[in-house]
Amino acid sequence: MLLIFGCEEYLDIPPEAAITEDQIFGEYLNFQGFQDILLRNIVDYNRHGARASHSVGGEALSPEGQSVDQANRGNYGYIVENRGIYPAAESQLFLGGLYLRFFENIRVANMCLMQLESERETQLTQEQKNWIKGQALFFRGYYYYEIIRGFGSMPYIDEVISSENQNMQRYWTYEKDGKTYRNTQACFERIAEDFQEASTLLPSVWPTPNQNYGRPTSVVCLGFKAKTLQFSASPLFNEEATGSLSYNTELLDRSAQACIETINLAKSIIGRQPEGMPVVNADGLTPWENYRQVFTTSNGVQPGTQEVLFSRPFQVTGPNPVSQSAARSHSIRQLTGQQAASGSQMYLDKFEMSDGSRYSLDYDDDPLRRWDDRDKRFRFTFYVHNDRIDNVTLNLSDAKMKEDDTKNSNAMRKYLDEGVTRTNPKQASYSTPLLRLSDIYLTYAEAVYESTGSYTASALGSSMSAEDAVNIVRRRAGQPDVATVLPFYAGNPLPRSCELSTDSPFRLLYRNERNVELAYEGVYWFDIRRWKRAGLKDGIQIQSLRFDLASGNTNTIDDNSVRREDNQPYVFKNQHYLLPFPVSITRFSLDFPQNPGW
Repeated sequence: MLLIFGCEEYLDIPPEAAITEDQIFGEYLNFQGFQDILLRNIVDYNRHGARASHSVGGEALSPEGQSVDQANRGNYGYIVENRGIYPAAESQLFLGGLYLRFFENIRVANMCLMQLESERETQLTQEQKNWIKGQALFFRGYYYYEIIRGFGSMPYIDEVISSENQNMQRYWTYEKDGKTYRNTQACFERIAEDFQEASTLLPSVWPTPNQNYGRPTSVVCLGFKAKTLQFSASPLFNEEATGSLSYNTELLDRSAQACIETINLAKSIIGRQPEGMPVVNADGLTPWENYRQVFTTSNGVQPGTQEVLFSRPFQVTGPNPVSQSAARSHSIRQLTGQQAASGSQMYLDKFEMSDGSRYSLDYDDDPLRRWDDRDKRFRFTFYVHNDRIDNVTLNLSDAKMKEDDTKNSNAMRKYLDEGVTRTNPKQASYSTPLLRLSDIYLTYAEAVYESTGSYTASALGSSMSAEDAVNIVRRRAGQPDVATVLPFYAGNPLPRSCELSTDSPFRLLYRNERNVELAYEGVYWFDIRRWKRAGLKDGIQIQSLRFDLASGNTNTIDDNSVRREDNQPYVFKNQHYLLPFPVSITRFSLDFPQNPGW
């Protein structure tokens, strides 16, 4: 499955080429090629530069100088301007950068819309015009969505700006249907409008889906509309816009409706997946036996299934990502020859036991429960000590961890296909989902529950309750239903977490389900911020699980030596709820103040 990207130098047309605007914008393939820089600039949250990952909410530990380590220390300037998803990457394959290319992306999208409104004669059919316009609207909304939820309010640029019409006012209001939206919520409202209009213009399945793999569809647009409204409704952004540190129930109800539209449309196209892709189940989710392909393959084809609504397509040519430092953000030396991030022990604790009960710290000393008898997604996500992968048997003892500069006794498995190692890379590839249908189910559950206070309630026009939506996701992994596990959550928040004893059991459950199902997909940091809970972790030590080996046996754990150790305190002050803007933009205009605290 290949996707041909437009040339990066799309604006650098030499005069001798004699290419006119009529040729570029008057023919569909040329117009599409111009627009395809917006596809190329998509950022994968785990494949954007050397050892750069957006697992920056304390869910991971990494050696010093990597994005995970710096973010854990509260050095957000580093992840904005040095290494992370926002600046440029070292490799040409991952050059983009969500902040670095933001204004370019918005300008290209607006140029496409402007050219469609011109009076020139074109060879484009009405359907092709719709596709160009739909993609331009989608990408304008998408790149704003990526920036706003990290940085907060921005001016919404919906035209090709020049020196005469620059409007860079950060804080503004938007009037719509008798309501006034302020600042960040005004931005989210405009984003949702772009996604909604794009959904009416784009196909649910592209013609020649293998060739057009990765392009946004109407399903993708509706899914991101639901997510946009979820962020706008959440406590962090509702407080910024209205002063109320609570959910906005009107926005939650709209998010739930968008979720239903997304799910229904996704179900309607089941069976129309690209050739060679496994079929999803009746809920639109990938069956467990094919779940690995959601994230990785080793046969040279694109990772992904119909459950993955949007991702950055993997370029199958070039160095194998297992041996390519610019693409290996979670790894240990024994597996990939490189050292990067491992899961933090408190995050591993989030994975339930197989009966749905919560992990207890007492289980650290129990070899039968420490890593086994767990939610199947635990072993899907992590390799642990003594696991054998091809010809490698992992040694994650304290002595070996110190030798290799490994920060915790696990290795990320989620993005490695079976048997893939540095000495046997096969044709491995991986891609981080940027939106999955399982997220939409969990978004629906959150929206309905936080709007109504009842997990048995459902959105208007739907028979699916919040409880039903969570069960759909849990059942794939074989975990017990909500009704069975709620007693395990009642008054039982995890220590060193963003959970409170006053949280209802269902809130603890659906949020933990998000943590587990979407682990290491770049979601956790955004969630704990929009819930306005990340500050609860400030100063909390991020821990690792360490142990020694028994004497006389090279790889057997001495169970009496198992202990948790503090690695580093997680730093999250009030200023960390919004990222700092580079000074180049704050000095550009008096109407563009820096975020508080930076």
